[in-house]
Amino acid sequence: MDCPKRIIMLNALVLIFVSLSLHAKTLEPVMTPDTSHETLPEYQTILSKVKSYGTFTTKIEPAKTEEKPKEPTRGQMAVEEAKARNREILARQRGEEKKAAEADMTKDAFADDLAKMKAEDKKIRDGWKKEVKDQLRTWQIQQKIFLGKIKVYKEATFPIQVKEEKIVEKPILPRDIPEIHIVHSSFRIPVKDQDGRATCAAFTGVRAMEILLAQNEEMRDLSEEYFYWASKPECQKSACSKKGSWVTKGYEFSANRPVVDIPVEKTCPYETQIDKNNETHVPLKPTCQDGVVKVAKYEQIKTLSEAIDRLKKNMPVIMSSKLTPNFYINEGMVTIEDSEKNGSVDSHAMGHAYLAVGIMELPEKLHEKEGKFCLVVNNSWGKGWGAGGYSCLTENWILKYRLPSSFVALKSVSM
Repeated sequence: MDCPKRIIMLNALVLIFVSLSLHAKTLEPVMTPDTSHETLPEYQTILSKVKSYGTFTTKIEPAKTEEKPKEPTRGQMAVEEAKARNREILARQRGEEKKAAEADMTKDAFADDLAKMKAEDKKIRDGWKKEVKDQLRTWQIQQKIFLGKIKVYKEATFPIQVKEEKIVEKPILPRDIPEIHIVHSSFRIPVKDQDGRATCAAFTGVRAMEILLAQNEEMRDLSEEYFYWASKPECQKSACSKKGSWVTKGYEFSANRPVVDIPVEKTCPYETQIDKNNETHVPLKPTCQDGVVKVAKYEQIKTLSEAIDRLKKNMPVIMSSKLTPNFYINEGMVTIEDSEKNGSVDSHAMGHAYLAVGIMELPEKLHEKEGKFCLVVNNSWGKGWGAGGYSCLTENWILKYRLPSSFVALKSVSM
């Protein structure tokens, strides 16, 4: 091919990339209130577990210094007296109108309305109770499956490939800890199962993206298979046997791509089969290159104080730690006290990644032993783990068992 043709082709490629960049939209965390999780059995189970230790601490706001009001002038006093008389007259008139309207409503009509409200309320409550019972039955089935696979999950832990750092935790003041804050839309994403592969970091990294998309009403089931491959640069072109990865490599790879690169699960499905000599299952299927989204911005943060700040801004936070026996089997809460009862760190638990999606204040009774809060996390071991795939890790458990490396907060994605 001669030089002019090459130049034309390069210019065409540049134009394509520029065109795609212009049409891309960046999605950031949504700050509007979200209550969609409040009736879910998973959330209610964790909340009940935390509250079984007592009520939340009453926060006392610091007293505000008020300026001494200035004495009103005689004219201002006259105006205020006139306003007060007018308000009194209006209130009297409205009171009389209200009494007249209430008199028009017969006792039978009131009783009918009350009966309808009670019936509707009962219908809603009965429906919710049935949903909870059905969900609990599902969890019981899933838990039996999970208990039979614990050995598989233990063997899938690995020395997470992160740089060890000196972590100096900052003081966390009571006023910085909300009673409860759940990251917007985080419970809308179905719980997944990594099975026996060492892909926990890929599952957490992908779930964080799915949450940001859901916050912006873009529901996508993204490919963990692709992201695991993307997070292992040394295993993209040829097979390798070293298991495990870390999310920052996958985020960096995606952020540096000129176009959207991460495909959906349907076009690049997750393979549960373990191939010790080919961790990334290369070569990937051609459809694994049909990208729909990419990472825009992420940041590495070191302290729990920073993690809480990002969670309150509706950014999911990727964390990693060693594991204790009570992490594997828990009922929605992982504590220091339980870890001490059941022995030390599991010999297989070299490292595991999970996604923080919320914070709950701990009752005062637990402060001395467990700390002032617990972080609500989602795991990638199916619905049989914890409370339907979720649990709350206490502050002191995290401080004791976290890996000496940064957390990762996802700030935005592009489509």
